[in-house]
Amino acid sequence: MNRFLPLLLLPLLGAAPTVRHTPPDSARLLTLRVNGQAVAADTISSRFFLSDTRTLRLNIIRADDPDGEGLTILIDRFPIQTGTYSFQEILSGRNRDASYRFGKTAAYSKSCPDNPGSVTITAINGAKHWLAGSYRCTVCESGRGGKRFTLEGTFRYPVEKE
Repeated sequence: MNRFLPLLLLPLLGAAPTVRHTPPDSARLLTLRVNGQAVAADTISSRFFLSDTRTLRLNIIRADDPDGEGLTILIDRFPIQTGTYSFQEILSGRNRDASYRFGKTAAYSKSCPDNPGSVTITAINGAKHWLAGSYRCTVCESGRGGKRFTLEGTFRYPVEKE
């Protein structure tokens, strides 16, 4: 018993080994900023889809408009690998663009004279079917004097088959 006495005193000295609780491997982490301002994303309604033709579609819904369309980003011919997929690849025959709808506002990346946008995939978990990365795009309301929106955020999100 005397040999265990020093072990009993370790917690009092702060030298006891600590048990670290690691967060669950949740694949529903999603952020959204509109023109730099944080907007809550609806992680229940938002969806990421991958079709048989390897079109990746990110549909990010705002928490304050769960029935709305939110932000939709298309990446045609997604090779299912990490990398950055820019919108400016029209000449290669790839369809990479974004659209945004919130209330009466409708904006599209193709409505901007310069529509910089990209999705960066930093991790792929094939066993659990999720992607991690970030996105950034500029969309413009169509018509004269339309507003310009910059949408950006990060994700670690499950991918469903479309």
